[in-house]
Amino acid sequence: MNSAVDDIKARIDILDLIAEHVDLKRAGQNYKGLCPFHSEKTPSFMVSPSKQIFHCFGCNKGGDIFAFVMNYENMTFQETVSYLAQKAGINIDTFKGDSRIKGLKEGMFAIQREALAFFINNLKDSKNASAYIKERGLKNEIVEKFSLGYAKNEKDSLSNHLKAQGFPVEHIKASGLVNFGENGTYDFFRDRLMFPIFDLQGRTVAFGGRILSAAKNAPKYINSPDSVIFRKGELSYGLNLAKNAVTQKGYSIVVEGYLDVMMCHQYGFMNAVAPLGTALTSGQLKKLKRFSNKVLLIFDGDAAGVSATKRSIELCYAESMIVKILPMPAGEDPDTFLRRHGEDHFKKHLGRAVTPVDFLLKTSGKSKLDAVRHIMNLISLCPDPLQKDETIRELSEKSKTNELMLREELKNMGAKKQRAEDRGHKTDAPATSSREERLLLKIALSIPHKASSVVNGIDIEEVEDPVIKDIFKKIKTSMKNGSGHNKGLSIERLLPICSDEEQNLITGLSMDAWIDEEHADESIAGCFKAIALKDIERQIKTAGEAGDVKRLHSLLFEKKKITQGSRPLLKGGRLERPV
Repeated sequence: MNSAVDDIKARIDILDLIAEHVDLKRAGQNYKGLCPFHSEKTPSFMVSPSKQIFHCFGCNKGGDIFAFVMNYENMTFQETVSYLAQKAGINIDTFKGDSRIKGLKEGMFAIQREALAFFINNLKDSKNASAYIKERGLKNEIVEKFSLGYAKNEKDSLSNHLKAQGFPVEHIKASGLVNFGENGTYDFFRDRLMFPIFDLQGRTVAFGGRILSAAKNAPKYINSPDSVIFRKGELSYGLNLAKNAVTQKGYSIVVEGYLDVMMCHQYGFMNAVAPLGTALTSGQLKKLKRFSNKVLLIFDGDAAGVSATKRSIELCYAESMIVKILPMPAGEDPDTFLRRHGEDHFKKHLGRAVTPVDFLLKTSGKSKLDAVRHIMNLISLCPDPLQKDETIRELSEKSKTNELMLREELKNMGAKKQRAEDRGHKTDAPATSSREERLLLKIALSIPHKASSVVNGIDIEEVEDPVIKDIFKKIKTSMKNGSGHNKGLSIERLLPICSDEEQNLITGLSMDAWIDEEHADESIAGCFKAIALKDIERQIKTAGEAGDVKRLHSLLFEKKKITQGSRPLLKGGRLERPV
């Protein structure tokens, strides 16, 4: 796999890759843009073409091309390697990896593609399905855009087709399209209008099916079960088609059903998406947030719709997303509203969207106090201080509640939450890093030929910060494994062997303020001296508390020598600890 990773890195430039998703502008030697991983108005996302890394100084995410794709596309490392290898035109079949999983996933994608073609072909010959599409007012171009199909009202037509195409039985089983029982195989979808579900790369990963017959006890809609290529809670219907419009419009419209999405697109509201037959999830919001942190929720106005809306608002606040809610008239949804009233009326109706404060105060019934408490809980969930502040002001104004009292209550809620978290944490949490440890790591990363002086001069086991300690260990390992012109520290070799947290720190320090190379040796020596003094101060405190006068005098003498520079700090390439 290492060879595949190296080949991919050699062919894909991080600037070109990230520029496909982020608007970047030159900032000195680096490039800057708005972070795709969190909401921000001032760019703090940096890309370094020379170091082939990225880092956001707002949310602290960082890494190389693999880390970017894994975070942006929500992929595993193996999936990312396959994705980037295909992008780079590299055949990774010859590289080592989990060939069983790789083969299963590729087989699954192939089966979903074949099933899609099969369902689309069936639709041409189905009068019932065509009549239903016409009845729902869907135009041919929208049917083609969303690749609608039809599953025949037969026991095993798809099953037989997939077997005839030579797909392995284990792959067909894993696809979720065919059930294997005691009485043989039977298709999961039968006599249903088929809505293919695509991932963000436009690959078919699953299906939703709307029943056309009046079968008893059969649910109106069913979805493919979760699989190795499909997680229902992470994808939104239509997002593959809506993502560009969401970015351009600056917000997404979240509706309830597949046909709501299709009708919105048909009438020009192409930033519409829907959950996959379930309540909106945080995983779906995280993907929407990549394209915009603003969302408009349109759910039914009945009790179930109000309840679902309240839960969705909570999730939006927890993700620091700006949310508005559009109540629909009784008995209407976007599909029926658009067909009855048209585009212009729907545009006017969008203007009636309300804030969460308005919505929750209105739907709270007679108990204003309950609504205020609910909204305060929402505010406490939000990590964004500006969003918290704005909502507090609005709540105070619209509920006629004293703003200072609300702010004091929010502070109390935060303190109570912190105490609960503290009780759940161990008391022996690791110490935070010292300024000197961070500076030494920064020098090692910024001036690679000084890395050896740093890692050999510091006692790594005595490093306070566990993350920095592990990075120093990995720097040492990566330098040992280098040879010839690769000898020495290489961030490119270091990042793949580091955890996400370690990568974030490495990229942040690497792209932080400039290091003065001319005075690097003085900085290193100064850090060693400060660390030694801190260490001896701790020993002096311990000796004093123990009443060990003899040791205390010895330590004070050692401290004086260090302070005056008469005591050598390095011995055999290690930091000498006072005795």
